[in-house]
Amino acid sequence: MLSRYTLGVLLAVLAGTVNAAGKDFDFGSLQARARQLAAAPYSPPPAADTALVQLDPARLRAVSIRPRFAPWSMASRFVPLPQAPRADCAPTLFNSIQASGVIRFDYRPELFDWPAAGLPTPGPAAPGFCGFDVLYPTGASGARQDFARLGGDALQLVGTGQAFGAAALAVGVIDNDGRAQPVPFREFWLVRPAAGGRQLRLYALAQSQALVGAFQIDLVPGPVSRARIRAALYPREGAGKLVLAPLAGNFVQGDHRPARALPLQAEVHSVDGLAINTATGGWIWRPLGNPPGNVSSSFLVNTPRGFGLLQRDRDGDHYDPDAPGSRQPDVWLVPGADWGPGQLRLFESAAGSADVYNVLVGFVPDQQPAPGAGLLLDYAVQWSTDDSLPHAGGWVVATRSGAGDSDGSRRYAVDFVGPALQGLPPGEAPAAAIDIGRGGGLQRQRVVFNPHTGGWRLLFEFKRETDAPLRLRTYLRRAEQPLTETWDYVDPSR
Repeated sequence: MLSRYTLGVLLAVLAGTVNAAGKDFDFGSLQARARQLAAAPYSPPPAADTALVQLDPARLRAVSIRPRFAPWSMASRFVPLPQAPRADCAPTLFNSIQASGVIRFDYRPELFDWPAAGLPTPGPAAPGFCGFDVLYPTGASGARQDFARLGGDALQLVGTGQAFGAAALAVGVIDNDGRAQPVPFREFWLVRPAAGGRQLRLYALAQSQALVGAFQIDLVPGPVSRARIRAALYPREGAGKLVLAPLAGNFVQGDHRPARALPLQAEVHSVDGLAINTATGGWIWRPLGNPPGNVSSSFLVNTPRGFGLLQRDRDGDHYDPDAPGSRQPDVWLVPGADWGPGQLRLFESAAGSADVYNVLVGFVPDQQPAPGAGLLLDYAVQWSTDDSLPHAGGWVVATRSGAGDSDGSRRYAVDFVGPALQGLPPGEAPAAAIDIGRGGGLQRQRVVFNPHTGGWRLLFEFKRETDAPLRLRTYLRRAEQPLTETWDYVDPSR
């Protein structure tokens, strides 16, 4: 077994660079570096090698680092595994913070097993890694399994028995076309934990032409895996509006959209709705869509108590047998302080497969930071498939829609469940509050008990008076008191 000293020497040989001054590396020093970078002209990362561009990204995902080059594998419960570069992945630099200082772990083709993935040796040149995975012992066997993925612009965690899905991003910037563009991570520093440590601290630098961001991230694995994040953001001139603490996921098709992008497949999504706990304690649920173009929606909630992209449909029969949909976790974010007035913005775009993030949500503050002025924030994010998330006393579990009985009419069925809907007086159904919005008129509605869910189903039909999208809102109530979250939905244009 390698001693810590021997392993440190091995890393130093692989890296070729040991910075003794790095013993004092902390979030404050990274903030200072980010501030300096933001004041200087933007320097884009080097272009990918021609050979790398020509390789299939799917095959490159199968390339693994050779075990003897995995940092810390003999001395820590955490094992970081740098990932092979890809042309579709922003190159990232990798550092290890040791007792002796910061060790730079540079990419070299010989670190990876190319022949095992059917690729030629020695592999392509590249300016960096495609992020890294982190292994951690989980389950009764204690075998190390993937629990974290970091790289590009995303951070993904999973708990025991879960599959990777939704992600937390560094930060987003709204471009001139109204789309939210993620800012990629460019460099990571991992603090080597103690031999029995159960928490991993890392630092990250994100950078684009719009801004530079410094991050301190504490990862805690478990059945519910968590990340505590501190961020310092420094916009450049002309940055545009920032989208703070964005979350991202994939939605291709579900049971609430009659049109299907993949007709021969079942439901395809890593998340199926946006949940918001507003600043006043209310709850909103927005089922997600796969629009033909780019669309965005605003929720004027100021700093929310929490928000997340959830996977509420966990019935394995609703997905293809080999699809991970029922095991992909909810991702939930809680601000650590008041971010001030602003709005949550949901961005949705077209997707034809489960391989892309086409859903993004984040907080857009009314008061945007000035160029050169730093914006500090902290928040916590968790990934889970259990019932650990807060929720309203009643919530939506299914949405279905279709054509109504008359020309131009639309029909919806929304299923609600939850403890607030149980124990109502015999024969007394909850009432529904329905807002069709401008351009439509409610024709009929009724609320019926659903024995399959043990909850209540709202059925309503409305007449369209416009070809434009219509925003629909409804919730169940009793004696004017809300019993459920508010279902918020956009009926697409005709």
